Amino acid sequence: MTVQTPVATRASQQRVGAPPAAAGAELEDQIRQAEAAGFRVENAELARALAGPAEVARLKKLLFEPAALAEAKQRARRIEFIAEGPLPPGLLLEPAAKSQPIYRQVVDYALCKGCRLCIQVCPKRVYSDDGFGKPDEQRREEECTGNMQCAQCIYICPERAISLEMPNRLYESTLFVQLPNPYAADAAANPPPADFAVANPLAVSAGLILEPYDADDLKAANQALDEAGFHPNIETMGVATQFVDSREPDAVLERWARENGRAPELARRAARLVYRALPAIAGLKQGQYDFGRILHAVIDEVLHADIAIDSAGGRKLLADLLDEARIGQAYLGAKRRPIGGLLPPGTSTAWKTPYGNEVPVYTRLEKCLGPECALCVTHCPEGAGGETSAIRLVPLVPLGVMPAMVRGLRAWLLKADGSHAAIRDMEDLFGQQPFAFEVDADYCKSCGICISCCPHDVIEGAPRQFDMGESA
Repeated sequence: MTVQTPVATRASQQRVGAPPAAAGAELEDQIRQAEAAGFRVENAELARALAGPAEVARLKKLLFEPAALAEAKQRARRIEFIAEGPLPPGLLLEPAAKSQPIYRQVVDYALCKGCRLCIQVCPKRVYSDDGFGKPDEQRREEECTGNMQCAQCIYICPERAISLEMPNRLYESTLFVQLPNPYAADAAANPPPADFAVANPLAVSAGLILEPYDADDLKAANQALDEAGFHPNIETMGVATQFVDSREPDAVLERWARENGRAPELARRAARLVYRALPAIAGLKQGQYDFGRILHAVIDEVLHADIAIDSAGGRKLLADLLDEARIGQAYLGAKRRPIGGLLPPGTSTAWKTPYGNEVPVYTRLEKCLGPECALCVTHCPEGAGGETSAIRLVPLVPLGVMPAMVRGLRAWLLKADGSHAAIRDMEDLFGQQPFAFEVDADYCKSCGICISCCPHDVIEGAPRQFDMGESA
């Protein structure tokens, strides 16, 4: 919930690309062998997208050899692939333990008195009222975190009418295989610019790579241009909108033409002329473009002048017009940000404004749901989890493993990046704390919201210790 996997940038996705098909075919054979040996394999699509020839060869030695599978089977019957760091949107998958109903709530309705306590106390809202104060048989079972980390409904029931069971024993123990993430490596090799610049996804400097499209079909062409990163802005009725998002592009062009004293037919001709010429123009960059300015220039300098746009001179003219119409989107520092816009973390040490007598202390982390709840982080008015927050959740294990650990399930970790040489090197994560919380007293205002919203009474207040010395 609070700790989320970032999305890989479009530039990173273009640089990394997909692994060879041969590696995917070999990986499929290995997965089939594991399934034939009695394993249930989850997140195979992630492995197909990330594992190249070197990773597939390493996985075969680490895990998919018969001897390795036999040793792994002594510990787990489930294999789940995970990866840390930024991923393309299509690979941002929920861990299986977070989306599957691991536990079933068994309610003895002969004992239940309809007191609603289980419904009220559940921090994950698993139960709903059946209209008579009893938990309905239709429940959000996939949200239940089980006996180890919660069991609030069991403890609070005055009639002991509730118990939990695990219908699918496959989830009792899972071998998590952590894959090397080429998108994370690319992000580390290409860090964002300094000076608190926040990159706008519509204002990148990557080159424009266009797939073939029909320039006469503006709707289809707009979809191709949008996917390539070409975003023409057009202003109608005083509002600038993305032309590629237009449901009826011809109607938008006609409206723009009438508002700007242009013939609608000329506006439509100019738009199609630009779209036909775009694939032949070298050096174009992704980003936003003032489409109204482009249309005016093309009508005046190309159509009225009867310029052959498919000539070298015509392409050069159009390339210059497009370059002049490109809209810069850099927002640097606080003063250039729009009102209400978010500031990147760490932009001002003046935000360190400690206040109040008490700061939160996490005393019973064994009952904490961590990212499965994180109300203390999301409700904190100071920073909401960023670097200048009063409260931050710090992962101590890979994010993909956390849902299983929070639910009290057995988790083994096998790293396919070379740090584990054999199946016997897998790490047993059972009993480890999967996360921790950092409280920065420099930003805490002692409001007490984190203490009051914690459903498991994990947090207590402790006297603040002020540093009266001067900082270096």
